[in-house]
Amino acid sequence: MKNKITKLRVIDFFCGAGGFSEGFRQQGFDVIMGLDYWQPAIDTHNLNHGLNDTTKNVLDFWGKSSGDVSEINKMPKAEVLVGSPSCVSFSMSNKAGKADKTNGIRLIETYLRVVAVKKHEKKSVLKAWYMENVPQSRPHVKIQYSFMDLNLKEWALENEMRPDDIAVTTNGAIHNARDFGAPQGRKRFVAGEWVATNEFLEPLITQVEYVKLREIKSKMPKPNETNKKKVWKDPNYPSIALETEKISDHFYDSGIYKIEWEKADYLKTNHPFMGRMSFPENEDRPSRTILATKSASSREALIYRSEYDRKGDGEYRSPTIREIACLMGFPYVYQFVGSEGVKWKQIGNAVCPHMGSALAKAIRRKMQISEIKHDRIDFSKLSNNYKKVNNLNTFKENKFDNPRKRNINARFRRHPLKLGNMTVDLMNYHPENKDQDVAKTWYVGVFFGTGDNHKVKILKKKELPIVEKILSQNFPRFSIYKKFVDEISKRQNLQKSYEEDLYFKDKGNPIEIVKVLAEKIKIHDKYFKEIETNGFFPKETVPLAQIMAMYGLLKLVY
Repeated sequence: MKNKITKLRVIDFFCGAGGFSEGFRQQGFDVIMGLDYWQPAIDTHNLNHGLNDTTKNVLDFWGKSSGDVSEINKMPKAEVLVGSPSCVSFSMSNKAGKADKTNGIRLIETYLRVVAVKKHEKKSVLKAWYMENVPQSRPHVKIQYSFMDLNLKEWALENEMRPDDIAVTTNGAIHNARDFGAPQGRKRFVAGEWVATNEFLEPLITQVEYVKLREIKSKMPKPNETNKKKVWKDPNYPSIALETEKISDHFYDSGIYKIEWEKADYLKTNHPFMGRMSFPENEDRPSRTILATKSASSREALIYRSEYDRKGDGEYRSPTIREIACLMGFPYVYQFVGSEGVKWKQIGNAVCPHMGSALAKAIRRKMQISEIKHDRIDFSKLSNNYKKVNNLNTFKENKFDNPRKRNINARFRRHPLKLGNMTVDLMNYHPENKDQDVAKTWYVGVFFGTGDNHKVKILKKKELPIVEKILSQNFPRFSIYKKFVDEISKRQNLQKSYEEDLYFKDKGNPIEIVKVLAEKIKIHDKYFKEIETNGFFPKETVPLAQIMAMYGLLKLVY
């Protein structure tokens, strides 16, 4: 293969922080423009790629008519186009994947409209293009688009092509960034063309063993490191070695209040209808996908044990900005503009540089040009940018003296355990009547099955004797359990305790009650035994544990 390359020019659409651009830059491509409507993203892209672009809405390229390509014609020539249209419409994190797809589809089609013009214009220099999006976008992307599909009917006729001719072919596949060296599981739909042949240039999988979260964290300094002169090698790019004080956005206390991490713990380990997740993160696997929104109290929250020796508040922490940047594959010397939340959003929305690099290598292979080896990547132009950003480093431990507060009438729903494809939930709202006031009445809801087809039974006071009878007939130690339940059922004002007891000191806190009830149920060695309910439920048999949960929660509410 050839060893030298005349730099191919790249334009990055929906560039965000520039992960796609960085991957191509590492392989010797010349990133000449980035387009994004969000100012912090453009600022970050400009800083790291030496550009001076301004914000731009890609939808401007759709044109006022099917012959209007005036905005596209203003763009510079480039041999490669890359784009990652906003994935919000398609993402599973947006309304469980049921959000309106119209805007997402239009963004994709607008990008492909630019590709079509640059591909078929006279004296075209375009050699290849790529598009990246979440896997859920794939069913909404056609395999082929005509000029008519892309609002280019008149333009096609003016350029002596038929409007129904194929303008763009979106061959592609679902790829996972971890297959190319990223220390993160991140599946994405990637489509594209080598223009000369209309083929998709497949990136080569390079990882036999995936890079684990522990491998990255162990090579990074701890966030409470105090030796500012110690030198650290970048966990992804060992050719980069920096002193502690020159590594940005890492040496600050990202500890989480207990009220937040306790909720995340529950949702991860005891979710009513989704699988169990690790709490804190399992470091012997690649990191889970980094999302654009930082959270410390959700099921998807990334949570590590803190390096500070604390219990309760601050016992666990969120990743630092530099940690998530490394998990995405950005080098230490890549900087992000803005506040912590703004930086997190940029990183979470980015394309993994490892993915971009793998696609860039595919183009080099097609051109019979050797790839740039990992230890030969040039980072010299990025080395001093850390002085130009809002560096989050404080080198200080936080004081947890401003605890989060629950909202008045905050919603509550928890179950002691998930067993038998069902849960028994203590709730302060009616699951089938969303218009009903929250926190005015407490309910015991039995949920059968999972997903949209689950069945719900709200237990009423009159059903308490039925549950008690079933339990007393099938549980030899019922009298002991009844005594325990009678004791916890004396605790009143569940809502007040839930809202005000942030440190779980009140035994009447419903969070603690559900937890204690679960512990009491699980000490009985046959709690999983199925027992007949004589038609009381949609299921013929129900685990003993769930009958125990019903009885305990019913006594609490009634």
